[in-house]
Parts: sequence; C-alpha cells; structure tokens
Amino acid sequence: MSDLQLAVTQARYALLTSFRTPRTLVFGMAFPVVLLVMFNSIFTNGAQDSVTFAGGTIDASAYFTASLSAYAIALSTFTSLAIGLTAQRESGQLKRLRGTPVPAWTFVAGQVMRSAAVAFLVVAVLLATGVIFFGVHLEAERMVGFVLYVALGAVVFSALGIAVTAYTSTVDSASAITPFVTVMLSFISGVFISVDQLPNWLEAVGKVFPLYHVAEGLQRCVLSGVGGTGLTGNNLAVLALWGVAGVWVATRRFRWEP
Repeated sequence: MSDLQLAVTQARYALLTSFRTPRTLVFGMAFPVVLLVMFNSIFTNGAQDSVTFAGGTIDASAYFTASLSAYAIALSTFTSLAIGLTAQRESGQLKRLRGTPVPAWTFVAGQVMRSAAVAFLVVAVLLATGVIFFGVHLEAERMVGFVLYVALGAVVFSALGIAVTAYTSTVDSASAITPFVTVMLSFISGVFISVDQLPNWLEAVGKVFPLYHVAEGLQRCVLSGVGGTGLTGNNLAVLALWGVAGVWVATRRFRWEP
C-alpha cells in the first residue's frame, strides 16, 4: 500500500470516528445549520431583508448562507484539528504513532482530509438548505468560484489549525483558544454581522484575517445578476499568504511528543 493510500485509509477511519462522536455531530455539523435557519428566519422576515455588500445589496438569506459556510469551514478544520491533534499529542498517541512503520505524515494528512471532507459536507448541507428553504440562487458560472473558495479555505484553516498546536500545551487550552478565536473573528469578518455595520477600524482589522476573505469570496459567489466566477485577486492573495504562513509554522513547530 502506498503512502497516499495509507493517508486516505486513515482519513476514512477518522471520518467514521467523527460521525460516531456526538460532539462533532452537534457542534461541527448541526450547529452551523441551526445558526443558518435562525439567522435567515430573523433577518428575512422583517424590514431588513437585504445587506449592503460590495457597493450594492444582497439578499440576507444569500449573505448568511455564504457567511455561515465560511464559519463552518473554520470550525471543521481550524478548530477541529487544533483540538484533536493537541488531544492526541498530550495523550501520547502521536508519540506511539511515530514508533510504528507507518509514515507519520500520513496520519496528519489523513486528519486534514477528514476535516476537509467534513467542511465540504457541512457547506453542501448549508447551501442546499439555503437553496431549498430560503430561495438562495447560485449561478452555474459562480459554482466554480464557490467550490474553489471552500477548498482554499479548508486548506488554509487546516494549516493554521496544525500550526496553532505549537502554542496549545493542553487540550483545555486548545478547547478554549480556538473556538474563541473563531467566534471573535466571525463577528469582525462579516459572518455574524454585516461588515457595513462595523466601525471602519474594526472592519480594517477583520480584513487582515483569512476568515473575512473566505466569507467575502463566498458571498460574492451568491450575488445575483453579476457575471464572473466571484474570484478576486485580493481574496486569493491574502488566503495564499495565510496558507504559506500556516504551513511554515506547522512544518517547523509541530510537536509529536507531549
């Protein structure tokens, strides 16, 4: 069996484990869908049924479907990997793994594949919910951009999730830090609150981080009546820089032993 096949096999078993873990099912998969239903029910049944975006307006249902997809990506990759790998390291599982003939990198690759698969699955459920129940429309041309932003977001946040394990010495610290970071960034990145409602300085802070650019990219992809794929050079460049930074830290600071 090749190393790639080993990684895929470990990803498959990790995915099965995720589906059998109540915490993952509730907070990683069901929670974003519940938030989508709540947000769309609140913001599409009143006077405020549109959001100012990119110099124009976008239906609130489409806006929050895209933004909560970005939140789900960060939750499924960054938060999940940081907590999971820290727990496995501190319990000695990673150390024991390095003593086996299996290449150690295939285990990490399998975890990343599992996280990416969960991210794609949750985003697919969110998008289907938005289309079926809230009238969200995704043009065929923009599906390419939407899928690319999901994939790029999953890669970037996976790299950052692995990198942050260098600074989380215990499972408790990882469980406290990473969900907190994800939620706080969601407030200033146009996920929970439209960026046009934020002070200029806070909006500028949000634009520094990758969650803003994943959310903004996905939101562009669900804009109606606009041509193109929704891809912008600025979003892609910022995400690429964060991805490179995450990989750089992860490859140099990741620890296998408690």
